[in-house]
This record gives sequence, C-alpha cells and structure tokens, in this order.
Amino acid sequence: MSRSSSVAEILLDLIAIPSVSSASNRAVIDYARQWLTPNEWVIQTFPYIDPNGIEKINLVASPSRLLQHQDDVPSVELALVCHTDTVPYPDNWPEAVHPKVINGRVYGRGACDVKGFLACILAVVEDPEISEQSLAVVLTADEEIGCVGAKRLLGEKRLNARNAVVGEPTQLQPVVAGKGYALGEVVVRGKAVHSAFPQAGRSAILDAATLIDSIRKIGLRAATERHERFDPPFTTLNIGMISGGTAKNIVPAECRFLVEWRPVPGQSERWIADLIREELARAQEEDPGLQATFEPIRIDPGFETGRQSKLVGELERLSRNAAVAVAFGTEAPYLKKLGAETVVFGPGDMMTAHSVEENVPVEELERCVEILKRLAYSLAKNDK
Repeated sequence: MSRSSSVAEILLDLIAIPSVSSASNRAVIDYARQWLTPNEWVIQTFPYIDPNGIEKINLVASPSRLLQHQDDVPSVELALVCHTDTVPYPDNWPEAVHPKVINGRVYGRGACDVKGFLACILAVVEDPEISEQSLAVVLTADEEIGCVGAKRLLGEKRLNARNAVVGEPTQLQPVVAGKGYALGEVVVRGKAVHSAFPQAGRSAILDAATLIDSIRKIGLRAATERHERFDPPFTTLNIGMISGGTAKNIVPAECRFLVEWRPVPGQSERWIADLIREELARAQEEDPGLQATFEPIRIDPGFETGRQSKLVGELERLSRNAAVAVAFGTEAPYLKKLGAETVVFGPGDMMTAHSVEENVPVEELERCVEILKRLAYSLAKNDK
C-alpha cells in the first residue's frame, strides 16, 4: 500500500483480502485504517462477536477537529457508508482473491459488491483537504447476511449524519428508492407411514402444496398495491427452497419451505408476514389436522428519499445520471432511520455481483472518486 496508489491498485489490494461474511472482517478494517491517518481522523471501532464466535468490526472515522473526546458521537453533513463483507466464492475461481485487470475492468470477489466503492472512499481520503470537511467514513460488517453491522450502528446510535451515501454497484446512478428484503420459513408436519397405506398417515408435502398455493394468492394480492418507481412495481414473493420427505415410499412427516418477499417502501415490511400467519390460521381452522408454523427469519424495510433532497440533486448533477429505484436490498433504510437523507450509489453493475463474472470498470472507479470528492466539497461544507 502506497499513499500514491491509484483507486484500481487499492481495489486490487482489497480483493486480495478474503472477507466472506463467515469470517472476520478485521483485515479489511486494518487495511482501511492505514488510509485514515491518526493526525487527521479519529477512528472509532465497535467490535462484536457473531453467533458463530467470530469477531466482526464496525468503524466510524471522522476528522479529529469534529470531536472533542474519543467517545463522542460524530455529527456530520455527509457520511460515506460501505460494507466490508462479501458473499462466498467457488474454489475453482482463482480470480476471486487473486484479482486481475482485463480490458479495463477489475475482476474478483467484491470488485463491484462492494470493495470497489470502498477503494473509492480510500482514494478520496488521500486528499488532505477532505479531512477539513464535515465528513464521516462508516464501514460495516455482515451486510450480506442481514445488514447486521448497520443495525448495530442504528441501535447504538454511533453516528449523526444529515446525508449519507451508501455504496452499492449502481453504475454511478443515484438510487433514491429501494425495496426491502424479508425471509421466513414455513414448517409443515404430518405423520409418516408406508405409502401403500396413506390413509393411516398424513402427507406434510401435500399440506405444504396447499399452503404454497395460498401464498401464491397472497402474491397476487400484493401485486395490486403498486409503487410505480419499481420494476416490477409491487412487493414480490418467491418460494425459492423446499425440502421434505425421507424416501419415495414413505408418506412424508415434514416439509419446509422458505418464503422471500421484497416490500416496497411505504408499505409495512411485515404485511406479508401478517398475511401468511392469517392464512395459516384460516387453513388450520378449516382443517384442525393441519399442523404448520411460520417464523420470520429476516425483515428489512425499503427506503425512499425525495427528489427534492439536496443530496439527490447534487449526485444527479455530478454523475450526470437521473435518480432511479432498485429492487435489491441495501443498508440505506438503517441510515434513513438514523435521520440521514440517503442515496445508494457506486461503480459497477449489480448484474455481475455474486457471480464468477464480478467486475468493475476502472473508468467508473475513477469517476466515482471525483464525484465523491466534489460531493464532499459541495455538500459537506467546512463547518468551522
């Protein structure tokens, strides 16, 4: 690492540091700390231990002139927010943590989701005058498995920011609205018997099929409540995994399936969960022999920022791109709950994320650095 490194070189360093969500993110945090020199930035770290006993770390860095004491909560005009974990990668993809630049693109796990944006942040803070602005750098853990780090920052109120840019691959389009993400599991229990005598048992899979059809109808109902910023313009449902049974000639005693939904902003993220519970209760009232439970696993809200926001206007002007909405979930709702006007923004295309084709154009990285610098000077004014 050199203080004169290009943004692409910083990204190559970051990709070479494995940071899947199942492992500690300390190495990425330690790398980032090197760019936030102690005489310019106060670095606050907030470690925690995940359910598997692994250390995870959130980091908040702000210019030293903004804090009188190390434990103060920084109050800034602009926060640049980036998660530090990645999804797993296959063993037969050598570029995953041995990145390469091919035809002007950096390939590797996290290239666009979202170490590319982190590299841009670190390139921005190379500018010594950036530390004269009302700015914070926020690095989070465990975004890929439920925005865990961002939720902890919210619960602990570690930051007070008027505006926040949350890094995600948006091809440098300001994202001002995003769907939430929710997941729950339905467990259906029957009675196992020899399949030659099905009347002596009860098929959990057949009962599950009945419930799945009812959930399909919930999806049709959700499609009638539209939010035209999105494509598709409504809360979507998906049953992506199902398991049950032990052998072809045994009536199955158990069936499990996962229900995923992506709520539009302005709609309760718990609405679909409530409808599923109501449907299970109705089905069990009609058929007392039906045994089924539903448990939410994760419920994250959507977010929406008004186009009249100064942050939105500045990013549209600087990027020369109109604001858009996206269907994937981000940490943005939790920055909104902290009181910040929030936009999702960054280099790269989400269509390549989570795949062996993950990459980011070097040109977009360089443009992103310039946009963030200009944003810091135009929005995060010197508040001396």
